[in-house]
Amino acid sequence: MNKGKTICGVLKTIRQQVADANEISYKPAECHHRGDCAGTCPACEAEVKYINQQLDLRRQLGKAVVIAGISAGLLSAPAFAAGQKPVKPVPKAKSSVKAAEREKDALVIGSTGAAPAPYQVTPQKMDTTKVFGIVEQMPSFPGGDAALMEFIKKEMVYPAEAKRKGIEGRVIVQFVVERDGRITSAKVVKSIDPLLDREALRIVRKMPRWIPGRQAGLTYRVKYVIPITFRL
Repeated sequence: MNKGKTICGVLKTIRQQVADANEISYKPAECHHRGDCAGTCPACEAEVKYINQQLDLRRQLGKAVVIAGISAGLLSAPAFAAGQKPVKPVPKAKSSVKAAEREKDALVIGSTGAAPAPYQVTPQKMDTTKVFGIVEQMPSFPGGDAALMEFIKKEMVYPAEAKRKGIEGRVIVQFVVERDGRITSAKVVKSIDPLLDREALRIVRKMPRWIPGRQAGLTYRVKYVIPITFRL
């Protein structure tokens, strides 16, 4: 095993520790790479993005985030690229942080909090009819995150009754991006008030087709979540 493979193994162990400490469903992908390895690849980067998104989602849901005695920056390999030695994995933390990070004003998007189907690099082993929680190239709104925020801002019609009652907050909606980019199975996973929940679902169901998730050149059905913030 070359140095890159060793680094890759260490980082997968660290990612597993962080996932376990935060009750994130995660199973490291089996590496099918042949020859020399720099310690990271699109498959590894997809795993890093998935875990970071899950940590962000926990914060948005008001849950504590535990980093198992290491910096979140060690989830990926940039620190090793300059020739630094790998950091020895550390035991899982025994206690949670005192409080969850406050919600951010900026829109944060991410993959689903539900357990993903097993992540495999070899496309023949992935059933295109199943819904996955993580793929190599996650689905995206046409034009990116900025375009998504602009769409939500433009389409939002603040419910009059909610305005009158002073109701505001962040609704988190989960949906499936189909292989052709259609949005299906939209549902609220964090509710604020039925008035705001209905408007959030209306906005999501009105979205144009997304760029679907891809793995090894093939498109797959992928679960996704977005928070929609209502502020007076």
